[in-house]
Amino acid sequence: MTTLHIDLLRHGETTAGKCFLGRTDAQLTPEGWQQMLNSMQGRSPDDYDLILSSPMRRCADFAREWVGDHRWRLEPRLREYDFGDWDGFTAAQIHAQSPDLLGHFWSDPWHSAPPNAEPMADFFARLTDLVELLQQGRQGRTLLICHGGVIRALRCILNGLPVSEMLAFPVEHGSLHRLQGVSR
Repeated sequence: MTTLHIDLLRHGETTAGKCFLGRTDAQLTPEGWQQMLNSMQGRSPDDYDLILSSPMRRCADFAREWVGDHRWRLEPRLREYDFGDWDGFTAAQIHAQSPDLLGHFWSDPWHSAPPNAEPMADFFARLTDLVELLQQGRQGRTLLICHGGVIRALRCILNGLPVSEMLAFPVEHGSLHRLQGVSR
């Protein structure tokens, strides 16, 4: 067995602002671009054996610019969690209308999904499927350009942490995180 090294780059600030941003396809702001560039300073696409990006513009546009047209590909399983009816709204807006629902989601996201949202079990299943594919492929150093929820969920999956730990892990815009897992 070998160790799978995964760098996860969260997209930077978007034109949608600070809101629950899942299926809404917002673009990066100039600050968002800079946040990502700052995190990748001193790194090159050549440092990675595999580069995958979420298909959302806030990730794919950066991948296209930073990596170029080759050596990376879109990976649909890296889409952010679909927040359903909450998508595009801030926590304050949701709290004003449904404080109990928001509190339940933050304390138990597995059992308390937002209205019309992706079931958390489905979100984890698609990411677990991706992890298994990466482990079987023995890719070496991998860069995933993705989202805050994806990074938090992958941290739980690769470290065997309960879903309740997911929201306790800070993931700032444009931040880079390193996770490791066992490769088969």
